[in-house]
Amino acid sequence: MMDAIIASFDMLRWFPENISTFGDELDALFAVIYWLCVGIFFLTFGIMAFFLVKYRFRPERRGYNYHGNNIVEVTWTILPTILFAALGVYSDGIWELTKYSKKVPTPDVEVLVLGKQFGWYFLYPGADGKFGRNAFTDRQARSLMSATNPFGRDTNDPSGLDDFMTENQFRVPVNANIVMRGSSIDVLHSFFLPHARVKQDVVPGTWMTIWYNLFKTGKYELACAELCGGGHYAMRAEYMVLGKAEYDKWLDQKDAEVKAARSPQPTPEPAADTTQTVASLR
Repeated sequence: MMDAIIASFDMLRWFPENISTFGDELDALFAVIYWLCVGIFFLTFGIMAFFLVKYRFRPERRGYNYHGNNIVEVTWTILPTILFAALGVYSDGIWELTKYSKKVPTPDVEVLVLGKQFGWYFLYPGADGKFGRNAFTDRQARSLMSATNPFGRDTNDPSGLDDFMTENQFRVPVNANIVMRGSSIDVLHSFFLPHARVKQDVVPGTWMTIWYNLFKTGKYELACAELCGGGHYAMRAEYMVLGKAEYDKWLDQKDAEVKAARSPQPTPEPAADTTQTVASLR
């Protein structure tokens, strides 16, 4: 009976499957905070219910003024302070791992991501493995940003000619350190990968570092977790975690598409003039 009651309060079973190398640590932190909140909830409302019954109205009982108790007030100030400090110390390790810039690993794959109302753009370096001049690599290139050039790519920079962009979908290899640099074109958005246990606000005018390493292939969802306007509900995308060979094949395909788009198209030959031939038959 008690197990069934506890299970009914267990939110962790509603979590999406974890596919991130640091997901278990984040889930454990969430579980500690969640069950502490559940315990405090029942303790607080249990005491309140006890007092409601014990001190309920009785005609023969007279009320009296109570001016407080210093010991009780100091206790309920110190105990939460100790609790929050302990949670801060306990969570510092996973926070440092996922958020501190000095802990960001050397990227196996680096991708730029831009949020917009209401969708996502992604920019990959091309076959040379490095970005050309854009709004991330050079802040002055923000002046080049437009609806058709959201990343402010400098088309005169030869090192960026092989960079390619996708919209509302991206792909990453499995068992690789993925480092993303996120920003926004318009308003505040939140880059949220539930299965990867990644959630990071992306702010206009700055680039936020996001990193993760995923150990399971498949197709998963990206959502915006920040209310950003009337179309917020539709700001969803998908991403695929691929095996190394399949990911390399996809990169080769994209590289071929970029080269084909840059190649001069053959000029169609003019149609043969049959006027004289027809006239000669008359």
